[in-house]
Amino acid sequence: MPNKRKKRRRRGGLGRMLRPLSLLLAAAAIVAALTMFFKVETIQVTGASRYQAADIIAASGVEIGDNLVLLDRYRVSQRIYTALPYITDVQPRPKFPSTLEIEVTETRAAAAIQGAGGWWLLSAGGKILEAADGSMAAGYPQITGVYAKDPAVSDPLVLPEDGVITAQRLQELLSVLALQEALPQVDRIDCSSPRELVIHYDGRFRAELFYDADFDFKITCLLSAVDKLEPNQKGILRMTMSDDYEVRFIPDVE
Repeated sequence: MPNKRKKRRRRGGLGRMLRPLSLLLAAAAIVAALTMFFKVETIQVTGASRYQAADIIAASGVEIGDNLVLLDRYRVSQRIYTALPYITDVQPRPKFPSTLEIEVTETRAAAAIQGAGGWWLLSAGGKILEAADGSMAAGYPQITGVYAKDPAVSDPLVLPEDGVITAQRLQELLSVLALQEALPQVDRIDCSSPRELVIHYDGRFRAELFYDADFDFKITCLLSAVDKLEPNQKGILRMTMSDDYEVRFIPDVE
């Protein structure tokens, strides 16, 4: 009787040892099946207007016959983001059994800033888009008084650490201006003063605000003040008062 119990224990122990191996073999079989059957046969591109689908597919590095399961979607996104500067977001989506969809979000130039070699266009999100000559830069709001540090296409904007404004804050300002649809009226963003930045607006106004201001709130105040003034009025819109809600208009004296 004791011998039978020992045999049962031996068989039970062997079963417990084989169980993980069986699971491992089953997982390997599933992976092998997935890698064998789910191959890329079609690549679809959506959201593109500036770039051709063929250019985006070429930049992705994905080829017909690649495996959908093993596709490194992060690397695909980074390749496209780096190679095509006007693309700011990439979403590769496998659609089984054989299609890869690449959805892209394109941007446009929001401003021009000087750096090594001349002018550079950048997006509202702070991505360097391309080098520009003076005539090209004149078609965008120009950022003056601060210079891009080592600008390169597809890189994020970097500003000197000892400057009056950080790249993040400048990006926040551009994003707010874009969101409030005020960028087309901005002529220049002047960061030459250590105390306040000046937005030259609509060819008529010089809006003064602090570098650490709540940009969303201040741009709302700026637009509200402009709406209340006559079309022929020009001058300073001072938003550096102790009362955050106060916008003081100082007309130009002709």
